[in-house]
Amino acid sequence: MRFLIISDIHSNLEALVAVFSELHNQNEQIDRVLMLGDIVGYGVNPNECCTIIKFLKSGKPTLKKEIQTIIQSIDIGATERENIINYLLSLGKKATIIAGNHDQRVIGQLNTVMASSAGISINWTKKVIHDDNVRFLKSLSLTERLLEFNTELVHSTSSRPQDYVYVMNSILLNYNLLHSKITFAGHTHKPAAYLYTKHKRDVSASVFIPADKFDKNLMMTESGSSERLESFDISIETGQRYYINPGSVGQPRDGIPMASYMIYDTVANKVYLEKAEYDIEGVRKKILEAALPFDLANRIVSGI
Repeated sequence: MRFLIISDIHSNLEALVAVFSELHNQNEQIDRVLMLGDIVGYGVNPNECCTIIKFLKSGKPTLKKEIQTIIQSIDIGATERENIINYLLSLGKKATIIAGNHDQRVIGQLNTVMASSAGISINWTKKVIHDDNVRFLKSLSLTERLLEFNTELVHSTSSRPQDYVYVMNSILLNYNLLHSKITFAGHTHKPAAYLYTKHKRDVSASVFIPADKFDKNLMMTESGSSERLESFDISIETGQRYYINPGSVGQPRDGIPMASYMIYDTVANKVYLEKAEYDIEGVRKKILEAALPFDLANRIVSGI
């Protein structure tokens, strides 16, 4: 079984579509899609992103025409458009989706304080999002468990998912707070992977760092590096628990302005971090044309 793990799309249509274009180009055979929340917020295409994710979850034939129209609107070649459409349509009814804090803010189910630019984008999204997409966001739960694969999906933490804690280092979690062998989470917009044992905490991988760069004897201390890596892989071993973050599709904050995603191969017992290039300047222009805050546009370009 090969899972596609994505999170934090944030209404960035071009970035989302680039992921599926890259998967097609790599001839990647995906069996299931796991989406970890924050479909909307920050960007200018909440309805288009919701439609794509809705189709991945439901596979409703009535959404196929909308998918085709959405992909046709993107400034890419005709052949690439056709390939993306066919790839997306092959994934209908194969997705498990949960809600993120921006999704909940847009539908009025969360009232936590946000940064000024985030709040402005939420209010803008509320004005433009369609009623059917509001209903879709309201239908999403905060967590999902895939018992067959001993895997849990959360946006932040499984112990208190409604609090949306930023897990920026291994100290914030421990073995007993992870309900499954693998917990996939987003929210920080930074790819990371932590390995936990029952009696001590070992870091096996973190932001920008491949697993083999870590000293597992460091326990509570994380190895650091200034090296920016576009990909790394994590080996999943028996008797351990993992907390893994695929980073952000639509607004990365790891210094790499590309769409971030992961592949989980249950046969090879590995999780792979990958990146996809997209039209960053085009997305930046759209954000500015919508009169959304400049810093949201700038983050797309800088990846921080």
